[in-house]
Amino acid sequence: MLQTGPGERTTQPIASLSRRIIGLPHLLSVHPGGIVITPEPIDRYVPIQPAPKGVMITQFDKDGIEDFGLVKLDLLGNRNLSTVRGACELLARSGEQVDIESLAPDDPATIRLLQRADTVGCNQLESPAMRNLLKMLRPVDVRDVMKALALIRPGAGSIGGKETFIRRHRGLGRPGDHIRQVRTVLGETYGVMLYEDDVTLVAAGMTGAPLVEADKFRRAVQKARSDAQRLKLTRQFLARCKSNGVDVEYAKSMWVQMAKFNAYSFCRAHAASYAVLAYAGAYLKAHHPLEFWTAALNNNQSMYPVRVYVEQAKRGGIRFARPDVNRSHEDFTIEGDAIRVGLRCIEQLGPAATAAILKARDEGLSKGVNDFLTETAGEYEERPFKELSDFLTRTAGGYEEARALILCGAFDWTGRTRPELIVELELFRHTRRPGQPGQKHLLTVSLNVPKLPADYSADRKYRDERRILGFSTGKHIMSLYRPDLGGVVDTDSRRLGEKIGERVKIAGVLEASRTTRTQAARTMRFLTLDDEYGLFEVTVFPGARCTGRSLSRYGPYIVTGTVQEQYDAITIWAEDIRFHELPSPSRRAKKQVEAT
Repeated sequence: MLQTGPGERTTQPIASLSRRIIGLPHLLSVHPGGIVITPEPIDRYVPIQPAPKGVMITQFDKDGIEDFGLVKLDLLGNRNLSTVRGACELLARSGEQVDIESLAPDDPATIRLLQRADTVGCNQLESPAMRNLLKMLRPVDVRDVMKALALIRPGAGSIGGKETFIRRHRGLGRPGDHIRQVRTVLGETYGVMLYEDDVTLVAAGMTGAPLVEADKFRRAVQKARSDAQRLKLTRQFLARCKSNGVDVEYAKSMWVQMAKFNAYSFCRAHAASYAVLAYAGAYLKAHHPLEFWTAALNNNQSMYPVRVYVEQAKRGGIRFARPDVNRSHEDFTIEGDAIRVGLRCIEQLGPAATAAILKARDEGLSKGVNDFLTETAGEYEERPFKELSDFLTRTAGGYEEARALILCGAFDWTGRTRPELIVELELFRHTRRPGQPGQKHLLTVSLNVPKLPADYSADRKYRDERRILGFSTGKHIMSLYRPDLGGVVDTDSRRLGEKIGERVKIAGVLEASRTTRTQAARTMRFLTLDDEYGLFEVTVFPGARCTGRSLSRYGPYIVTGTVQEQYDAITIWAEDIRFHELPSPSRRAKKQVEAT
């Protein structure tokens, strides 16, 4: 521990020691997608060693590899690739082919979807900030999506760049005049640097330096951390611009943009590739929502909980069918015009239990264990499992697993009520004797299940489904709370566009939250809430009446604030957020329904 005398500042020796380790390696990490390519075995060019995870890596870092003249590529994984591929494969099974590589860049239905920011489920386009940006930009083709993806990054979006770009894009501001050397670079971006390579191209154009030298300058700008380093780069840049005949005042204005690119930004190639992939997801959502949502749910990118995606799909007209041990697969699947919930959604079922169910079901079909037909809605179907006891005998399922399956509706096809199924489960568990033949015991249990006078209430079934699946295939949870909100709220998410500038009270459940710090080091929050009609955004400035503990719960919350609109993007500036305690009996129902 550092000891300091009276009056000596304790931070000075700490800062002095810290400066000595700046730039030194502090850990051995491996880029998840960094691949080095060499014409011959790599150990003929650079030293290699095993990483802690077992893979072989170069001892040189990325800069050293490049200085040595080798090619390094970042091959990044993207779950949206699986979503797009999965949707296309589902379409192909129904005889429809979609060539993702040949989509029209300005498809009308896709553009309408993008302009209204209906992009939850579309990778790279679904965050609250991105959905607001899409409303502001009103994209007309895939190139505008590319610009949006670059603009949302800290490098391009900082120090007023986002506001300037949006105004000019919407025709509300005239782009500044640019010298010949940079006009071709910044012409299509209204004079705003969007992409990482813009710094290289602008620097080369204004200083007359070769692109290789200009790119080294760009990297120096990105790595500059101290005021002395930044001042040195500033002087070098302005001197080179002046010697190249560029007006110093103009050079200073461009330097302000260039200097901000020490924050993370996209290069053009990165933005273009992500835009094409994001646009493909939006196209599939606009034209083939059933296949899109099935694939998206099976490749959840975790921007939001699964329940948010399910609710968004239902708002788009998609119907969901409960889990069914005779019909459900591991993942979500298409069944007619609905999406059948997969077995993996049942929290109590692990991979081994799911595999055992599917194996027993397949064996039953192949061996004709239950080779009978039952009439359902005028059609005949083959049921792999005859009844609950048959299922329990052939899968050797555990009690908690079977109980969860019953309570979420996976045995509703038996014709027995859920209380009767629970009784059958208990009889099976407590009456089977070691060594007793399975079919004999099955028959004994089946014959002894009593007929109970009543089923569980719809409310009880809803609570069980939310608890076990984490979402509901039926109504939205806010519709359960709504009867108790009369007189408490005065609007909902559908009407916010009619309330610009007005003070409102609105209720919703909390689905996403992001915390940041203001320049004064005060806490500020951005919330995404949901009611039965849609998502809405809430900004919580420092000083708003709410507590951190209260925002850790699911809801419902009552938000009081003013509806603000900026370039078509609507946000509520909250002055008060309170967790709403529901009265009995709804209060009891709420505690059981909440799936946080």
